[in-house]
Amino acid sequence: MKNALLYLLFAACVSSVSGCGGSSSEATSVDAAGKHNEDLLESTGKDEKSGWFVAEVTSGNLYEVELGRLASSKAADPRVRQLGQLMMDHHTQANAQLKQIADLKNLMVPSSLGDDHQKSFNDLMSNSGAAFDKAYLEALVKDHKESIERLEEMSEEGTDMELKAFAGKSLPTMRAHLSQVEQLEDELEPK
Repeated sequence: MKNALLYLLFAACVSSVSGCGGSSSEATSVDAAGKHNEDLLESTGKDEKSGWFVAEVTSGNLYEVELGRLASSKAADPRVRQLGQLMMDHHTQANAQLKQIADLKNLMVPSSLGDDHQKSFNDLMSNSGAAFDKAYLEALVKDHKESIERLEEMSEEGTDMELKAFAGKSLPTMRAHLSQVEQLEDELEPK
């Protein structure tokens, strides 16, 4: 009886780890989520680019949240700290909306940063004071420009109606963020 119970427990553990296309550590990465989504969409005859969109945009939002958290505590200028908090709030909300759509479609979202985002985050952590503020704003400009490109492509060419609507709805906020960041960057530039 005891052995049968142990066997059932072991079987349950193995199936929970191998479910959803791989080990639990793989399942949290951008590449694992994107590949899972691509395979799922391809098997149902749908556009697999939508799956990569979900994985990459989620990673970008996670990156903005983590950068915002860092800036809200580490930035030298109070305006940069406030911007960090705003980025945390807006990108957390955007990821919640994207996750809702992904869940309805059985698409996987990453729970950790992609390699490029992680490297950029680690590099930024080594800065302090005004150098941190400058590097943070530069990172925001770069990431927002990349995100806007992805969102524009999905809103114009996407075939998934919910993701297309999400992209179209997200674009004005992302453009406003970019404008706000560039303005603050100009204000902080030494005259």
